[in-house]
Amino acid sequence: MPLLPNEVKTENIANSAVTTPKIADDQITSAKIKDGAIKTEKIAAGAVSGSKLADNAVTGSKIRDGIVRSEKIAAGAVTTAKIGELQVTSSRIQDRAVTTEKIANSAVTTEKIANGSVTPAKLSFTPPSIVRPITPPVTADEIGGLQVTSSKLQDNAVTKSKLSYKVVSITVPALALSGDSGPDPELVGGQILGFYPSAGNSPVQLRQIILSPSGSVSVSIWAGSAADNTFDVVVLKSL
Repeated sequence: MPLLPNEVKTENIANSAVTTPKIADDQITSAKIKDGAIKTEKIAAGAVSGSKLADNAVTGSKIRDGIVRSEKIAAGAVTTAKIGELQVTSSRIQDRAVTTEKIANSAVTTEKIANGSVTPAKLSFTPPSIVRPITPPVTADEIGGLQVTSSKLQDNAVTKSKLSYKVVSITVPALALSGDSGPDPELVGGQILGFYPSAGNSPVQLRQIILSPSGSVSVSIWAGSAADNTFDVVVLKSL
């Protein structure tokens, strides 16, 4: 016999009696599904699309380690705040990528400069003027050979005590025309500065004074005399 409308009630339906064919398409609404009732195995593979995810719904704990690849990161998305402290290592920096403006002032310390790397071309400064006196003084070892020229000497600066010289006494025996001192290694390469006769010499006329390569000094006169004549010859030693 036909059933009246609304005559079939819940208690008239046997357990498990409502099968899938008995449910019309699109008849099970959200309100008919118990909260938390849809489990993982009830969701078809690929069924959860982007539009089904609420904003900010995918948290860090829901992303598997190592699953976010480069192509999944938007250009410019990795900001400074997203990089951990000390995470940018040398191997992560491209060659020649660190430019001058990326180096902080005073950041390049002595230990960061390789030995022999600072060449004259890398120095750009005006040396400070030298204030006299120099402290500490310039020593003889610090002055190069032949570097002190006449223009570098103050007037009257070279005194007798600063000259390296030797006075050689040469005697011209009586009736002889010359006399010499014999070889002297101290005078080799030197220069005759002058001479003066000893007191008591006869009035003889000096002919010449010669400094030989062996350092021997010889004095000759034009005519001999009856007595010995002595001459003191001043020789500047070779430096």
